[in-house]
Amino acid sequence: MKSKVWLSLTSTAKHQLSQHQHSLLYQQSLPTITAIRPYFSSSTNPTINSTPNAAPNILSSNTNQPSMIENNKPSTTSATDCITPLYIQPSYKQKRLFSSSVVCEQSNAVTVHQEPPPHHKSLPLLNFFSKSYAKPVPSYIFAHGASGFAKRQRYTTPDLIKNRNEHYYSIQIGEDAYFRRSDSLGVADGVGGWQGVAAANAALYSRKLMHHAYLELERFDNVDDPYFYHYDEADPVSILQKSYEESMQEAQQEGIIGSCTACLAILRHKELRIANLGDCGISVIRHNDYIFRSEEQQHSFNFPYQLGTSSPDRPKDAQSFTVTVEKGDIIIMGSDGLFDNLFDKEILSIVKSQLSAYTLPGSGNRPPRMLSIEPQKISDALAERAKAVSNSKLNVDSPFQVRAVNEGLYYQGGKVDDISVIVAIVKDCEDSPDRRL
Repeated sequence: MKSKVWLSLTSTAKHQLSQHQHSLLYQQSLPTITAIRPYFSSSTNPTINSTPNAAPNILSSNTNQPSMIENNKPSTTSATDCITPLYIQPSYKQKRLFSSSVVCEQSNAVTVHQEPPPHHKSLPLLNFFSKSYAKPVPSYIFAHGASGFAKRQRYTTPDLIKNRNEHYYSIQIGEDAYFRRSDSLGVADGVGGWQGVAAANAALYSRKLMHHAYLELERFDNVDDPYFYHYDEADPVSILQKSYEESMQEAQQEGIIGSCTACLAILRHKELRIANLGDCGISVIRHNDYIFRSEEQQHSFNFPYQLGTSSPDRPKDAQSFTVTVEKGDIIIMGSDGLFDNLFDKEILSIVKSQLSAYTLPGSGNRPPRMLSIEPQKISDALAERAKAVSNSKLNVDSPFQVRAVNEGLYYQGGKVDDISVIVAIVKDCEDSPDRRL
């Protein structure tokens, strides 16, 4: 008996709950005042009841039935005015009918149009040609090697201040001097015409020029230096100018005179920025062929542009170039001891022979694969061949011989000179400092 009463109470509660839910669903489905306002006739000038939750009746015109919202205030409208319709509580049969029919079929007088949902905003189109979507700029560094021979054996730069024991960041090869870094290269050739002049020291002057160029480039790696945040703006002509000013100041203080030619190359991302003054040279080889080769600057035969004592030439007179490089490009830089003794085609032939030793042959659909190249071996091969030509006077041709003959001078064989060779190979930069402000 206890369980039967419980079952009847539960059934009644369920039925009341179902009716309540159905009533709420019906009320939520009714159109709003705003939705049906346009369908009232403009001539009737309806007065909308401002009472909260009031809504027009579109189901029945029987005003005798109790309204959902009571309006106890007397009507003050005229006979021509239309009294605001109110919703009438529908019967249970009307609720059933409403729930099983479409809204537009409930009344023949009013057709309810629901506003369509707002459209989603269209997705932005990606412009792959825009700078913001451009591919990141590759960042490269140098793998480098250097070799050289002095025309006089066991030659060292005579330093007038013996007790000073200065440390130079440039390397000396006879009267030549060079430096090499992972992002820059430089070579200078002391002019031999100063030989025999009192206090002349072209070798020391060229070494100072490259030393100060190295120090200027070091500033871009010093986080405490303002140059650190201008790394991408490095200009080889500006570096050469500041190095020239420092070298001239020291030469005056130490009482030395001299001059030299110079070539600087700075690598920034994929740009190789070059400044060349005089008869030093630089070339870029890609896929076994030249893509760039600098030219000599000569006032006359064997009289190159030069920086130093009594010279009218200045760093601003240097030739300036910007070459776009790729991974695997080979840079050959050297003093005139290299380019006066070896033709460009001979240099290219030596480079090819060295690369072939590091190339695995392809088979089928697999192309040839290049192993890791050692730039030191290439520089050694170039320097040794240039030295052999410079010491030979018979059965050998040289670029210097060709130019001398073109000037009407008799000359045979190579040119004895200091030889400096720097070889750098472009490779990916695996790490770089954060230079954001």
